[in-house]
Amino acid sequence: MMRKPILWAFMALIATACGNKTNSNEAPTADEPSAKTEQQAPNTVNADDPRAAWTFSTSLHKDANGQCDALVLSCKKGETTQDFTFEFNWPKDQDILEDDEAGLIAEDDINFDGKPDVVVRLGDFGVSPSSPMFFYGACTWNESAQRFEVVENYSEIANPQLDKKTIASQYQAADGSSHTDYYEWKDGQLVQTNGDNNEPAE
Repeated sequence: MMRKPILWAFMALIATACGNKTNSNEAPTADEPSAKTEQQAPNTVNADDPRAAWTFSTSLHKDANGQCDALVLSCKKGETTQDFTFEFNWPKDQDILEDDEAGLIAEDDINFDGKPDVVVRLGDFGVSPSSPMFFYGACTWNESAQRFEVVENYSEIANPQLDKKTIASQYQAADGSSHTDYYEWKDGQLVQTNGDNNEPAE
């Protein structure tokens, strides 16, 4: 990633490889219960804003083999609950995901509309220990509907960083080439607008 203002300060030096995850509002079927992580976001919302009443927690969904195959983000306000499921590229052990700090929540304004959204770390799905690949699930806040809406392609962006009105993604591919992709919001959708590629050194 570019060394500019970032989504999480402690990720400033991480360079990653690209990957892909899917997300939906439907939890996958499995034989074992979810493993609660109970990560809570720091309170960055104005206390007088109704948005401040929302709280967040996460759980790891397990498949029939006891491996974690998805992370579920729960958004709650009173009796209202919204659950968003982010599936992993491949199942992982719970202890590995905990080492990755999967489930870590931040309330950042990722669509730059002045209202905090919610972002959750999914973990490292890199192909090389020397080139970790961190991905995140995200939901933007819909002020008129007073609810969250999942950003379908956010979990496909490696190491997202907020850079003014742009989201930047820097990663290293398996062949050693480095890439930086840039995303912007257009008509409420997050789309890739530009990218820089550097071939590996001979």
